[in-house]
Amino acid sequence: MLITTSRKPSQRTRTFCRGLERVLKARCVNRGKMSLRDVFLKAKEMETDRVAVVFERNGNPNRMDFYQDGELFISLLITVDFSLPKGRMEKDNLCIRCEVDELKDLSTEIFAIPPEDSITDLQGKNHDCNLLLIRTSKQKSRPLIEFFDGKGQATGPRIYLQEWKLAGDEDKSS
Repeated sequence: MLITTSRKPSQRTRTFCRGLERVLKARCVNRGKMSLRDVFLKAKEMETDRVAVVFERNGNPNRMDFYQDGELFISLLITVDFSLPKGRMEKDNLCIRCEVDELKDLSTEIFAIPPEDSITDLQGKNHDCNLLLIRTSKQKSRPLIEFFDGKGQATGPRIYLQEWKLAGDEDKSS
């Protein structure tokens, strides 16, 4: 996946994108004056068909648009917790667990990460894989995306989902 920003991102948005690059099998590219078409060409050059564009409001990341083969797939309205990162992610050993029914089928498509129950070793046991967890936040009662290393330690970033909209669909929210 290629991750980029809107045209003139704030420091917080650039930091968030670098945090995503640290935990996902993705590469963050400064957009500069690139058009979206140029971003898609860059993704193709990098041999990926997925692009995430992070937009901001008042200097904070507030929306992520995910594209597949140059077509908008889904938009996520977000709030980001900028706690300091901890732990170390192994991006090649990442799986996903989604505990939010409305996002279960979409989560593996959005991030192109295999589900946790599909990762097994030669003996048929689950790996201690790094985990992208989507669950309902207890404090804010909305979906929350968190990243955990193989030891179960939260690594950041923490992303709260406000709404999501599939291309061509109505808004959805928790």
